[in-house]
Amino acid sequence: MDKDFGDLSPIKLCWSIQVKVLNKWRERSDRGRRSVRMILADERDHRIEAKIKYKDIFRFDSKFKDGDWVAIHHFRLKTVTEDRRTTKHANRIVFLETIILNTIPPKDALEHTLSDVSFPEVLDDTLDKTYLISLIGFVVDPGELHYFDPSRQTYDFAVLVFNIQDHDNNVIECIAIGSFAEQFHDEWRRARGERIVCMLQWWGIHRSSGRNVVQTVGKCSRLDINPDMPEVEELLEILDAEEANEAGSTASAD
Repeated sequence: MDKDFGDLSPIKLCWSIQVKVLNKWRERSDRGRRSVRMILADERDHRIEAKIKYKDIFRFDSKFKDGDWVAIHHFRLKTVTEDRRTTKHANRIVFLETIILNTIPPKDALEHTLSDVSFPEVLDDTLDKTYLISLIGFVVDPGELHYFDPSRQTYDFAVLVFNIQDHDNNVIECIAIGSFAEQFHDEWRRARGERIVCMLQWWGIHRSSGRNVVQTVGKCSRLDINPDMPEVEELLEILDAEEANEAGSTASAD
């Protein structure tokens, strides 16, 4: 078993890895060819993208889903050349017809999978916009759902702009396109609680009117309202502690 993603390179085919499927989505190229894309992570949260070509989708797509741990044997690696990158690994895994894939028991080592960046990093323009990012914050302005073409109110034409804030009161504008716009609108309306937490994964940074905003990218982005994840609990605990400290300081002053 090859332990380190850093060792993976196109020089051979007989690689063998055990990984968690962090994200899995379908994509269509400019030429109309479909493929299945994935983001995989090992126990140390080293990440690599993977691709199932159109002709092999029927062989592998139904064998695993988001969140599964899988063992993958005998695959090819190809250099990533796209302008937008989901991981920092120079290569992606390409499924071969002869690949061996089996689901395996979950490994407890990979508990946190967000790998989020800070709000100041986005706002101060210190990040490489080639790489997609993840953020977590509180919704402070849910925005309104709009459609590019009011006569065709389907998800293909949907857009929604909302704002999220971190515990230091930094605010970032977020632009959800297509099905993500409708998803945010629906989940926000159903959300309950004094604080509504929004988790964004694999969003792109864009420059707009002299400031940075984040926006969904194709089908690979993720959006979750009040997800049941350790990172959400940690954020709420930080805010609770800060509010308790402020309350204690106010009481002492009085």
